[in-house]
Amino acid sequence: MEMSKDLYGTPAEELNAFVAEVLQPDREWKDEVKDVLKRMEKFFQEQCFQNYFIRNEEVKVIKVIKGGSSSKGVDLKHRSDVDLLLFLSCFSSYKDQHTLRGAIIEFMTEKLKECQKSIAYDITNISEHKSLNRYVPPRSLNFNVQSRKRIEPIHVDVLPVFNALEHGPCPEVYVNLIKNKGSPGEFTPSFSELQRNFVKHRPTKLKNLLRLVKYWYRQYVLKKYSGVPPKYAMELLTIYAWETGTQQAENFSLAEGFATVMELVKNYNSICIYWTKYYNFKNILVSHFVKKQLRYIPQTKEEKRPVILDPADPTNKVGNASRWDLVAKEASYCLSQACSQTKDGKSIPSWNVKGARNIQVTLKCPGLKHWKYCVNPYDPIQEIKKEIEKVKKIPVADQRLSFKNPKKKPKMLMGHETLAKYEIFYPIKIQVMVISSARFRIHVKFPDDTCQSYPFTNQDTALMVKQQIEEQEGKPVEMQVLRFQGELLRHRKYLKSYGIQDGDTLELELRTMKKSKSKKRKEVLVGS
Repeated sequence: MEMSKDLYGTPAEELNAFVAEVLQPDREWKDEVKDVLKRMEKFFQEQCFQNYFIRNEEVKVIKVIKGGSSSKGVDLKHRSDVDLLLFLSCFSSYKDQHTLRGAIIEFMTEKLKECQKSIAYDITNISEHKSLNRYVPPRSLNFNVQSRKRIEPIHVDVLPVFNALEHGPCPEVYVNLIKNKGSPGEFTPSFSELQRNFVKHRPTKLKNLLRLVKYWYRQYVLKKYSGVPPKYAMELLTIYAWETGTQQAENFSLAEGFATVMELVKNYNSICIYWTKYYNFKNILVSHFVKKQLRYIPQTKEEKRPVILDPADPTNKVGNASRWDLVAKEASYCLSQACSQTKDGKSIPSWNVKGARNIQVTLKCPGLKHWKYCVNPYDPIQEIKKEIEKVKKIPVADQRLSFKNPKKKPKMLMGHETLAKYEIFYPIKIQVMVISSARFRIHVKFPDDTCQSYPFTNQDTALMVKQQIEEQEGKPVEMQVLRFQGELLRHRKYLKSYGIQDGDTLELELRTMKKSKSKKRKEVLVGS
């Protein structure tokens, strides 16, 4: 069978053959890429920086790390993007890298042009990767090396970087990175070795899935749309789908894996993923920073983008300011094509993968200090309450759950919401209060002169009282106006700041909820 290069026209049953015949690089191509890398590495290590001095010291190459798709083992046939990371002696800090790299890249550019004949390959399109911001120095030296036996060139990016991982990926490395306060992902190249290792030792079948997704991205997204996220975002999303969908199985259905990635992309606004392989929540500063990164900060009011944290660099939110809606549009179309269907027209099933992985919750219940179990941020909080009822025999209606982040006011967790709604995608501690045995209670007088009692603590805010009213009476927080002795209660203020004590009564007013502009606009359109 002659394999068509049109992925959309390839039946799902033939995707394995498609990868083998169309995407996997042959030995000859791999050897040529390897030879190019060897020659370029030798040039930069032994020739480029001879007699080049910065601060009265000759610049030395401490080590060279190969990055890019070929070093990870996920390069495509006759297409190779190669990164060479030059760890230089003149960089003793991130600040040095930022300050000096512009001059170094300019020097490397001139030296390469001067010496390219000695490298024994045709080198073309030599340029510097410059930022749109003229105050930001260029990040890399870019050029193409013409293949000897193929038409396709080998693209090479050379990046001078600070040797941040001299002592490995220890917490101090990430503390220094965070304290440096560089722009998001500015120093990610220093962590390229970790990015490479994160993929390099994965199973062969997963690498084939990565190749398939990368090919789809090149052919059907990058050629059609601009402003889309980098292919590294798709790489991480694919690894996440495999980890959670197969529990890291070495053998799985390629078609199902591909369909799962497309489904994830289609529902991109529910994605919040990260890894704790190189950094985690044990160090206080790193933990605080990562939690802040996982909380969604919208770029626009209309569109929520996914959160994908680089496993090697927590400052790098991959694809954060990109047009995910365009990628989702193409993924939806892909799911209707032959590559996502069997030959008899049935859709390929996707794995059961949610937008975020399960997290550990520590429940602090009366009589039970540390009770830990796993939940998914997209499961209703009511499920946590049911689990408490099952284990502790505390009725769901008699539970009040709350949590508190460092330097933040406590929040009450409402049963009909999810942890994702509260932007909780990381391990947390939840305080369980048994309403019937609460030490302090306040009374709330409703507009119809009826009264209801609610538990409270010294750490409660006015918002938490309103949330209890919504939870038990079904009155949305937005409708509620609470007053104590005529004074309006503000959401974020503690009850104790108003002098409220055990047995006091608050007065509740209910106002009409305003319709959103979008709803009003729809009504006008329908009416017209």
